[in-house]
Amino acid sequence: MLEDTLLQHFDRYPQMQPQDAVKLIYQQEFGPGHLIKDEKKALEFLRQEMAGVGEPLPGEALYESIGNGLCRLNLRPCKAKGIPMEDILRLFMETANNTQGDKKRFIAGIHVLQKLAEADETPFEPVLLDIFLAKYPKNCPAVHHSDAYRLAYLPAYRVVSQRKLKDYLKALRG
Repeated sequence: MLEDTLLQHFDRYPQMQPQDAVKLIYQQEFGPGHLIKDEKKALEFLRQEMAGVGEPLPGEALYESIGNGLCRLNLRPCKAKGIPMEDILRLFMETANNTQGDKKRFIAGIHVLQKLAEADETPFEPVLLDIFLAKYPKNCPAVHHSDAYRLAYLPAYRVVSQRKLKDYLKALRG
């Protein structure tokens, strides 16, 4: 349930801003949010990002559920466990190319977020969400993490199918 997912993330990431919550809702509904047209470019981008990540942060899990059968696969633990970049990219591409989203469900998710903000259950003031949503384009595009979130949590992940990831990890264990 989206409300539970949001509350878990608010608890885990108290520096979340409205755009981070909208990003989470977007990812839950649309997955990575784009088709991968150039696999070589995507692999090179992943290679560059992996080269820049350090050791896993304290308490950083390999992955965390974002609901709707999807999860954020954290790159630092992947690197520490020796998971090949090609496998990460394959999981990401399969998810990106096979996840269909629905704008009406996304907007319903935004309404859930607004109710949580009105009930003072978000780490940010409701007025900040109102300001963000007033500026958010009607075509509901993907957004980046806020500067506050990036500085506090150094996000480095790929959104993947949680079932496919679990199948992959099970196969690795043999």
